[in-house]
Amino acid sequence: MRISVLLLVSTLILTLTACGSSATPAPLPTVALDNNTASAPAKNIGGGGNVTASGVVIPVREAKLAFSVGGIVKKVNVAQGDQAQAGQILAELDNASIQMEVDQAQRNLQELTSPSSIAAAEKAVAVALQNLDDTQDKADGLYYPRASDTLIKNTEGEIDLAKKALARATDAYRMVARRADGDTNKAQALVAMTNAQLRLNELVSKYNWYAGKPTDIDAANTRANLAMATAALQDAQWYLSALNGEQIPAEATGSQLAQLKQARDNLAAAQDKLEKSRLVAPFAGTIGLVQISVGEFATPGQMLVVISDMSTLQVETTDLSERDVPKVQIGQAVEVFVQALNENIPGHVSMISPIANTLGGDVVYKTTIDLDAFPEGLRSGMSVDVQFQAGP
Repeated sequence: MRISVLLLVSTLILTLTACGSSATPAPLPTVALDNNTASAPAKNIGGGGNVTASGVVIPVREAKLAFSVGGIVKKVNVAQGDQAQAGQILAELDNASIQMEVDQAQRNLQELTSPSSIAAAEKAVAVALQNLDDTQDKADGLYYPRASDTLIKNTEGEIDLAKKALARATDAYRMVARRADGDTNKAQALVAMTNAQLRLNELVSKYNWYAGKPTDIDAANTRANLAMATAALQDAQWYLSALNGEQIPAEATGSQLAQLKQARDNLAAAQDKLEKSRLVAPFAGTIGLVQISVGEFATPGQMLVVISDMSTLQVETTDLSERDVPKVQIGQAVEVFVQALNENIPGHVSMISPIANTLGGDVVYKTTIDLDAFPEGLRSGMSVDVQFQAGP
């Protein structure tokens, strides 16, 4: 009995030793856990195309609004989900002082453009026109004869005699010019020569007046007066035209016109400041986001309100590969599978971005799809699968 027990133990030891030295352990079976992480097969949405991409429904128009100036928020007139009309004020900064600037600038401009101011400008034009006519008459009169031909001829003769008398008086003075000052003969000769010159000048002036030949000085003064009168009339006409809202040339001048322009510039600047203190809806749409409250400080450029035009929706792809984008063309037909609705929608490519993006290390191009139908329940933000249809 003891011998049998020993043999049994020896056999077990040999068996265990053989298993540990030469036998290969059987592999453990692999257990797969279903945790919904495996990729689902692509939707077969028809059309025969071999280019697919994921995408999202977006509004055709969306604006992210921010103040261009900083300040304390006085009003917030909308909340998320509200419908806004084009031009509606969505939010407003504390702009009481700016409104006062606008009011003052408006009053100044109203004063300058009042009926009484326009009437005064009209009178100024009439006065300037009359002054120009008078100045022109004086200028024209300088060149017209004012005496008979006989009197003009007689004056010419007197001038000839006066020139000869001046020559004689000049020669007489030269003969005694070297004498000492105080010499009687020298003094008499100088007086005679001076009187002869004055007489000649008088006759020449009289002749020019009679014959309509003004002196250089008279002609220069007349031209200057005429130019001033013409410019004054032009300035008055420009100012009146500006008051009446008529088009005037860029080179228009005048102190009153400059004052009017400054008043209009001041009003425009104040109104621009007031507009910058308001967020205004650029189009009718739905308020998608409001990130500001009354009393908070709005930082310039900080996005505060998002408005979207939901009347028309598009699809924008998110992962169209660089390998597939050469196969896509503007106008190409597509089938859009809306996952939330479990429905296909036809559409066509309206835009292919020329700029690439990076998604998980892959280069992708954004593509915009115009939908040909809008099923009930379609909303911005819904996920879609896009299959680009093969060409004919």
